[in-house]
Amino acid sequence: DEILKSAEDISKALNSLSSSKSGQLLSISTLRSAFNTLKGSYDREHGGFGSGQKFPSPNILLFLLRYWESTGEEGALEMVEGTLKAMAIGGIWDHIGYGFHRYSVDTEWLIPHFEKMLYDQALLVMVFTEAYQATHREEYRMTAEQILEYVLRDMTSNGGGFYSAEDAESEGIEGKYYLWKKEEIEEILKPEESELFNRIYQVEKRGNYLDELSGEYNGNNILHLKKPLPDIGEEMDVDADEFKRSIDNIRNKLFQARNKRAHPAKDDKILTDWNGLMIAALARAGRIYNKNRYVEAALNALSFTRENLYKNGRLLHRYRDGEVKVQGYLEDYAYLIWGLLEIYETTGDSSWLQWACKL
Repeated sequence: DEILKSAEDISKALNSLSSSKSGQLLSISTLRSAFNTLKGSYDREHGGFGSGQKFPSPNILLFLLRYWESTGEEGALEMVEGTLKAMAIGGIWDHIGYGFHRYSVDTEWLIPHFEKMLYDQALLVMVFTEAYQATHREEYRMTAEQILEYVLRDMTSNGGGFYSAEDAESEGIEGKYYLWKKEEIEEILKPEESELFNRIYQVEKRGNYLDELSGEYNGNNILHLKKPLPDIGEEMDVDADEFKRSIDNIRNKLFQARNKRAHPAKDDKILTDWNGLMIAALARAGRIYNKNRYVEAALNALSFTRENLYKNGRLLHRYRDGEVKVQGYLEDYAYLIWGLLEIYETTGDSSWLQWACKL
Protein backbone atom coordinates (compact mmCIF):
# COMPACT_ATOMS: atom_id res chain seq x y z
CA ASP A 1 0.00 0.00 0.00
CA GLU A 2 2.83 2.36 0.88
CA ILE A 3 4.51 1.71 -2.48
CA LEU A 4 1.25 2.22 -4.41
CA LYS A 5 0.55 5.47 -2.57
CA SER A 6 4.09 6.69 -3.34
CA ALA A 7 3.64 5.75 -7.00
CA GLU A 8 0.34 7.67 -7.13
CA ASP A 9 2.01 10.72 -5.56
CA ILE A 10 4.83 10.55 -8.12
CA SER A 11 2.33 10.24 -10.97
CA LYS A 12 0.40 13.29 -9.75
CA ALA A 13 3.62 15.26 -9.46
CA LEU A 14 4.67 14.36 -13.00
CA ASN A 15 1.24 15.27 -14.36
CA SER A 16 1.49 18.58 -12.57
CA LEU A 17 4.92 19.23 -14.02
CA SER A 18 3.81 18.38 -17.54
CA SER A 19 0.99 20.90 -17.39
CA SER A 20 2.89 23.71 -15.65
CA LYS A 21 4.77 26.52 -17.32
CA SER A 22 7.93 25.84 -15.32
CA GLY A 23 8.15 22.11 -15.99
CA GLN A 24 6.72 21.34 -19.40
CA LEU A 25 7.71 18.10 -21.09
CA LEU A 26 10.07 18.55 -24.02
CA SER A 27 8.17 18.96 -27.26
CA ILE A 28 8.69 16.84 -30.36
CA SER A 29 10.09 19.89 -32.13
CA THR A 30 12.68 20.34 -29.36
CA LEU A 31 13.73 16.71 -29.61
CA ARG A 32 13.91 16.96 -33.39
CA SER A 33 16.02 20.10 -33.09
CA ALA A 34 18.43 18.26 -30.79
CA PHE A 35 18.66 15.40 -33.28
CA ASN A 36 19.33 17.77 -36.18
CA THR A 37 22.04 19.58 -34.19
CA LEU A 38 23.79 16.27 -33.47
CA LYS A 39 23.39 15.21 -37.08
CA GLY A 40 25.16 18.40 -38.15
CA SER A 41 28.14 17.80 -35.84
CA TYR A 42 28.45 14.04 -36.47
CA ASP A 43 31.79 12.85 -37.88
CA ARG A 44 30.73 10.45 -40.62
CA GLU A 45 34.27 9.25 -41.24
CA HIS A 46 35.36 8.47 -37.68
CA GLY A 47 32.19 8.51 -35.60
CA GLY A 48 31.60 10.76 -32.62
CA PHE A 49 30.78 14.46 -32.70
CA GLY A 50 32.86 17.48 -33.60
CA SER A 51 36.23 17.75 -35.30
CA GLY A 52 38.63 17.87 -32.35
CA GLN A 53 39.25 15.69 -29.32
CA LYS A 54 36.39 13.29 -28.64
CA PHE A 55 34.64 12.13 -25.50
CA PRO A 56 32.46 8.99 -25.43
CA SER A 57 29.41 11.17 -24.52
CA PRO A 58 27.12 8.26 -23.55
CA ASN A 59 24.31 10.68 -22.69
CA ILE A 60 24.16 11.75 -26.34
CA LEU A 61 24.20 8.15 -27.58
CA LEU A 62 21.42 7.15 -25.14
CA PHE A 63 19.33 10.08 -26.39
CA LEU A 64 19.85 9.01 -30.01
CA LEU A 65 18.87 5.41 -29.24
CA ARG A 66 15.65 6.59 -27.59
CA TYR A 67 14.99 9.02 -30.43
CA TRP A 68 15.39 6.20 -32.97
CA GLU A 69 13.10 3.94 -30.93
CA SER A 70 10.35 6.56 -30.70
CA THR A 71 10.54 8.00 -34.23
CA GLY A 72 12.04 5.26 -36.40
CA GLU A 73 14.67 7.76 -37.62
CA GLU A 74 17.40 5.47 -38.96
CA GLY A 75 19.94 8.28 -38.98
CA ALA A 76 19.90 8.31 -35.18
CA LEU A 77 20.79 4.64 -34.97
CA GLU A 78 23.46 5.03 -37.65
CA MET A 79 25.21 7.71 -35.59
CA VAL A 80 25.16 5.49 -32.51
CA GLU A 81 26.51 2.45 -34.35
CA GLY A 82 29.17 4.41 -36.20
CA THR A 83 30.41 5.88 -32.93
CA LEU A 84 30.34 2.66 -30.92
CA LYS A 85 32.18 0.70 -33.59
CA ALA A 86 34.86 3.38 -33.97
CA MET A 87 35.39 3.57 -30.22
CA ALA A 88 35.58 -0.21 -29.80
CA ILE A 89 38.34 -0.61 -32.41
CA GLY A 90 40.23 2.55 -31.45
CA GLY A 91 42.96 3.27 -28.94
CA ILE A 92 40.45 4.69 -26.47
CA TRP A 93 39.51 1.05 -25.74
CA ASP A 94 41.93 -1.04 -23.69
CA HIS A 95 42.25 -4.08 -25.94
CA ILE A 96 44.22 -6.07 -23.35
CA GLY A 97 42.53 -5.38 -20.00
CA TYR A 98 39.26 -3.85 -21.23
CA GLY A 99 37.52 -0.64 -20.18
CA PHE A 100 37.38 2.75 -21.92
CA HIS A 101 39.83 5.57 -21.37
CA ARG A 102 38.41 8.99 -20.64
CA TYR A 103 38.66 10.61 -24.09
CA SER A 104 40.80 10.72 -27.23
CA VAL A 105 42.93 13.74 -28.08
CA ASP A 106 42.45 13.19 -31.82
CA THR A 107 39.47 12.79 -34.14
CA GLU A 108 40.09 9.09 -34.85
CA TRP A 109 39.73 7.71 -31.30
CA LEU A 110 43.39 6.58 -31.53
CA ILE A 111 45.33 8.50 -28.89
CA PRO A 112 43.59 8.49 -25.52
CA HIS A 113 44.02 10.39 -22.32
CA PHE A 114 44.67 7.13 -20.51
CA GLU A 115 42.68 7.80 -17.33
CA LYS A 116 39.71 5.47 -16.74
CA MET A 117 36.59 6.77 -14.95
CA LEU A 118 33.93 4.65 -13.24
CA TYR A 119 31.05 6.77 -14.55
CA ASP A 120 32.18 6.28 -18.16
CA GLN A 121 32.23 2.51 -17.70
CA ALA A 122 28.74 2.50 -16.16
CA LEU A 123 27.08 4.67 -18.79
CA LEU A 124 28.83 2.94 -21.68
CA VAL A 125 27.61 -0.43 -20.40
CA MET A 126 24.10 1.01 -20.72
CA VAL A 127 24.77 2.35 -24.22
CA PHE A 128 26.26 -0.88 -25.56
CA THR A 129 23.47 -2.88 -23.89
CA GLU A 130 20.72 -0.74 -25.43
CA ALA A 131 22.51 -0.90 -28.80
CA TYR A 132 22.50 -4.69 -28.43
CA GLN A 133 18.77 -4.62 -27.69
CA ALA A 134 18.19 -2.43 -30.75
CA THR A 135 20.30 -4.43 -33.20
CA HIS A 136 21.00 -7.86 -31.64
CA ARG A 137 24.64 -7.46 -32.67
CA GLU A 138 26.76 -9.71 -30.45
CA GLU A 139 29.74 -7.34 -30.66
CA TYR A 140 27.85 -4.80 -28.54
CA ARG A 141 26.97 -7.38 -25.93
CA MET A 142 30.59 -8.57 -25.85
CA THR A 143 31.90 -5.04 -25.29
CA ALA A 144 29.41 -4.38 -22.48
CA GLU A 145 30.41 -7.60 -20.76
CA GLN A 146 34.11 -6.85 -21.18
CA ILE A 147 33.63 -3.44 -19.55
CA LEU A 148 31.98 -5.16 -16.61
CA GLU A 149 34.79 -7.73 -16.46
CA TYR A 150 37.23 -4.84 -16.03
CA VAL A 151 35.11 -3.14 -13.35
CA LEU A 152 34.52 -6.30 -11.32
CA ARG A 153 38.20 -7.27 -11.57
CA ASP A 154 39.97 -3.94 -11.03
CA MET A 155 37.50 -1.38 -9.67
CA THR A 156 35.61 -3.26 -6.96
CA SER A 157 36.48 -3.00 -3.26
CA ASN A 158 36.43 -5.94 -0.88
CA GLY A 159 33.25 -4.51 0.64
CA GLY A 160 31.45 -4.35 -2.71
CA GLY A 161 31.64 -0.63 -3.45
CA PHE A 162 33.23 0.63 -6.66
CA TYR A 163 36.37 2.76 -6.85
CA SER A 164 36.29 6.03 -8.76
CA ALA A 165 39.11 5.99 -11.31
CA GLU A 166 42.53 4.82 -12.45
CA ASP A 167 45.23 7.37 -13.29
CA ALA A 168 46.61 7.97 -16.77
CA GLU A 169 50.22 7.81 -15.55
CA SER A 170 52.42 5.12 -14.08
CA GLU A 171 55.99 5.80 -12.99
CA GLY A 172 55.33 9.42 -13.91
CA ILE A 173 54.73 8.69 -17.61
CA GLU A 174 51.39 9.11 -19.40
CA GLY A 175 50.14 5.79 -20.77
CA LYS A 176 53.27 3.79 -19.89
CA TYR A 177 51.20 0.90 -18.53
CA TYR A 178 49.23 0.57 -21.79
CA LEU A 179 51.90 1.08 -24.49
CA TRP A 180 53.75 -1.75 -26.25
CA LYS A 181 56.99 -2.08 -28.19
CA LYS A 182 57.09 -4.55 -31.07
CA GLU A 183 60.16 -6.30 -29.62
CA GLU A 184 58.42 -6.76 -26.27
CA ILE A 185 55.45 -8.48 -27.87
CA GLU A 186 57.75 -10.75 -29.87
CA GLU A 187 59.50 -11.81 -26.65
CA ILE A 188 56.23 -12.75 -24.95
CA LEU A 189 54.48 -14.52 -27.83
CA LYS A 190 55.39 -17.32 -30.18
CA PRO A 191 56.54 -16.14 -33.64
CA GLU A 192 53.27 -17.05 -35.36
CA GLU A 193 51.29 -15.38 -32.54
CA SER A 194 53.27 -12.15 -32.60
CA GLU A 195 53.07 -11.96 -36.40
CA LEU A 196 49.28 -12.31 -36.25
CA PHE A 197 48.83 -9.92 -33.34
CA ASN A 198 51.14 -7.21 -34.66
CA ARG A 199 49.42 -7.27 -38.04
CA ILE A 200 45.91 -7.09 -36.57
CA TYR A 201 46.63 -4.48 -33.89
CA GLN A 202 48.76 -2.20 -36.08
CA VAL A 203 52.01 -2.65 -34.11
CA GLU A 204 55.02 -1.03 -35.81
CA LYS A 205 58.72 -1.04 -35.00
CA ARG A 206 58.89 2.76 -34.96
CA GLY A 207 55.65 2.90 -32.94
CA ASN A 208 52.53 4.99 -33.50
CA TYR A 209 52.64 7.11 -30.32
CA LEU A 210 54.64 10.33 -30.31
CA ASP A 211 56.90 10.95 -27.31
CA GLU A 212 55.55 13.95 -25.37
CA LEU A 213 59.00 15.53 -24.85
CA SER A 214 60.77 14.90 -28.15
CA GLY A 215 57.70 14.85 -30.40
CA GLU A 216 59.15 11.81 -32.17
CA TYR A 217 58.19 8.16 -32.46
CA ASN A 218 60.13 6.03 -29.96
CA GLY A 219 58.79 2.53 -30.61
CA ASN A 220 55.71 2.74 -28.39
CA ASN A 221 52.42 1.51 -29.84
CA ILE A 222 48.79 2.14 -28.94
CA LEU A 223 46.92 -1.03 -29.82
CA HIS A 224 44.03 -0.48 -32.22
CA LEU A 225 42.17 -2.22 -35.04
CA LYS A 226 41.25 -1.18 -38.55
CA LYS A 227 37.90 -2.98 -38.26
CA PRO A 228 36.09 -5.25 -35.77
CA LEU A 229 37.74 -8.60 -35.04
CA PRO A 230 34.90 -10.72 -36.55
CA ASP A 231 35.30 -8.80 -39.83
CA ILE A 232 39.06 -9.38 -39.79
CA GLY A 233 38.59 -13.10 -39.17
CA GLU A 234 36.11 -13.28 -42.02
CA GLU A 235 38.54 -11.56 -44.39
CA MET A 236 41.25 -14.03 -43.36
CA ASP A 237 38.83 -16.87 -44.17
CA VAL A 238 39.40 -18.66 -40.84
CA ASP A 239 36.93 -20.40 -38.58
CA ALA A 240 35.32 -17.74 -36.38
CA ASP A 241 35.50 -19.73 -33.15
CA GLU A 242 39.10 -20.79 -33.76
CA PHE A 243 40.07 -17.20 -34.58
CA LYS A 244 38.45 -15.92 -31.38
CA ARG A 245 40.22 -18.58 -29.29
CA SER A 246 43.57 -17.63 -30.81
CA ILE A 247 43.09 -13.92 -30.10
CA ASP A 248 41.82 -14.59 -26.57
CA ASN A 249 44.85 -16.78 -25.85
CA ILE A 250 47.23 -14.11 -27.13
CA ARG A 251 45.44 -11.39 -25.19
CA ASN A 252 45.65 -13.41 -21.99
CA LYS A 253 49.42 -13.86 -22.39
CA LEU A 254 49.88 -10.12 -22.89
CA PHE A 255 47.56 -9.33 -20.00
CA GLN A 256 49.61 -11.51 -17.66
CA ALA A 257 52.82 -9.83 -18.83
CA ARG A 258 51.36 -6.33 -18.50
CA ASN A 259 50.09 -7.12 -15.04
CA LYS A 260 53.73 -7.31 -13.86
CA ARG A 261 54.28 -3.67 -14.76
CA ALA A 262 53.84 -0.83 -12.28
CA HIS A 263 50.12 -0.16 -12.25
CA PRO A 264 48.56 3.29 -12.55
CA ALA A 265 47.47 4.68 -9.19
CA LYS A 266 43.87 4.00 -8.26
CA ASP A 267 41.52 6.67 -6.95
CA ASP A 268 39.96 4.49 -4.28
CA LYS A 269 37.27 6.90 -3.13
CA ILE A 270 33.84 5.28 -3.26
CA LEU A 271 31.28 7.88 -4.37
CA THR A 272 27.56 7.38 -3.90
CA ASP A 273 26.52 8.92 -7.22
CA TRP A 274 28.98 7.02 -9.41
CA ASN A 275 28.20 3.81 -7.52
CA GLY A 276 24.52 4.44 -8.24
CA LEU A 277 25.31 4.56 -11.95
CA MET A 278 27.28 1.32 -11.83
CA ILE A 279 24.56 -0.38 -9.79
CA ALA A 280 22.03 0.65 -12.45
CA ALA A 281 24.29 -0.63 -15.25
CA LEU A 282 24.92 -3.97 -13.52
CA ALA A 283 21.26 -4.50 -12.70
CA ARG A 284 20.21 -3.78 -16.27
CA ALA A 285 22.97 -5.90 -17.78
CA GLY A 286 22.10 -8.75 -15.43
CA ARG A 287 18.49 -8.56 -16.53
CA ILE A 288 19.16 -8.28 -20.27
CA TYR A 289 22.00 -10.83 -20.45
CA ASN A 290 20.58 -13.14 -17.77
CA LYS A 291 23.83 -12.96 -15.76
CA ASN A 292 23.32 -13.45 -12.03
CA ARG A 293 26.94 -12.43 -11.38
CA TYR A 294 26.10 -8.85 -12.36
CA VAL A 295 22.99 -8.78 -10.19
CA GLU A 296 24.96 -10.05 -7.19
CA ALA A 297 27.59 -7.34 -7.71
CA ALA A 298 24.85 -4.68 -7.81
CA LEU A 299 23.30 -6.07 -4.62
CA ASN A 300 26.69 -6.11 -2.87
CA ALA A 301 27.25 -2.46 -3.81
CA LEU A 302 23.80 -1.52 -2.54
CA SER A 303 24.46 -3.29 0.77
CA PHE A 304 27.78 -1.42 1.05
CA THR A 305 26.06 1.89 0.33
CA ARG A 306 23.26 1.34 2.84
CA GLU A 307 25.72 0.28 5.54
CA ASN A 308 28.33 3.00 5.01
CA LEU A 309 26.81 5.94 3.15
CA TYR A 310 23.26 6.16 4.54
CA LYS A 311 22.90 7.67 8.01
CA ASN A 312 19.75 8.96 9.75
CA GLY A 313 17.72 8.81 6.56
CA ARG A 314 20.24 10.86 4.57
CA LEU A 315 22.86 9.90 2.00
CA LEU A 316 26.51 10.79 2.34
CA HIS A 317 28.69 11.43 -0.69
CA ARG A 318 32.10 9.83 -0.17
CA TYR A 319 33.76 6.89 1.55
CA ARG A 320 37.47 6.10 1.81
CA ASP A 321 39.37 3.86 4.21
CA GLY A 322 36.49 3.74 6.66
CA GLU A 323 36.02 7.51 6.66
CA VAL A 324 32.73 8.98 5.44
CA LYS A 325 32.49 12.66 4.46
CA VAL A 326 30.18 15.22 2.86
CA GLN A 327 26.40 15.29 2.93
CA GLY A 328 24.86 13.81 -0.20
CA TYR A 329 24.26 15.98 -3.25
CA LEU A 330 21.26 15.86 -5.57
CA GLU A 331 23.32 13.64 -7.92
CA ASP A 332 23.84 11.09 -5.14
CA TYR A 333 20.09 10.78 -4.63
CA ALA A 334 19.21 10.77 -8.33
CA TYR A 335 21.74 8.16 -9.42
CA LEU A 336 21.25 5.87 -6.44
CA ILE A 337 17.47 6.00 -6.99
CA TRP A 338 18.14 5.04 -10.61
CA GLY A 339 20.15 2.07 -9.41
CA LEU A 340 17.41 1.08 -6.97
CA LEU A 341 14.73 1.20 -9.67
CA GLU A 342 16.86 -0.96 -11.97
CA ILE A 343 17.55 -3.55 -9.26
CA TYR A 344 13.86 -3.62 -8.38
CA GLU A 345 12.95 -4.27 -12.02
CA THR A 346 15.57 -7.02 -12.15
CA THR A 347 14.81 -8.80 -8.86
CA GLY A 348 11.21 -7.86 -8.06
CA ASP A 349 12.30 -7.24 -4.45
CA SER A 350 10.05 -4.41 -3.27
CA SER A 351 12.38 -3.43 -0.41
CA TRP A 352 14.62 -1.68 -2.95
CA LEU A 353 11.62 0.22 -4.32
CA GLN A 354 10.67 1.24 -0.78
CA TRP A 355 14.14 2.66 -0.21
CA ALA A 356 13.91 4.53 -3.51
CA CYS A 357 10.63 6.08 -2.42
CA LYS A 358 12.17 7.18 0.90
CA LEU A 359 15.09 8.78 -0.90
